[in-house]
Amino acid sequence: MFVGRTLYLLGLAFVFFSIVILIISLFSNSGEDLVIPVFGLLNGLIAMGVGDLVIDVNHRKRLKKMK
Repeated sequence: MFVGRTLYLLGLAFVFFSIVILIISLFSNSGEDLVIPVFGLLNGLIAMGVGDLVIDVNHRKRLKKMK
């Protein structure tokens, strides 16, 4: 359960900071490359998804033990 929550929170942090960097780079006229923030955003979304799956699997296992 700890691993799932950690993955979810780290993914959430990646998504948040990637969106902030994307917004800053879009509104600035520096012409920076947008590839790294986009990959950070995708990486965060994947980590959130995997964390959610781990949490669900652990929750189902706990429910089976209680029955």
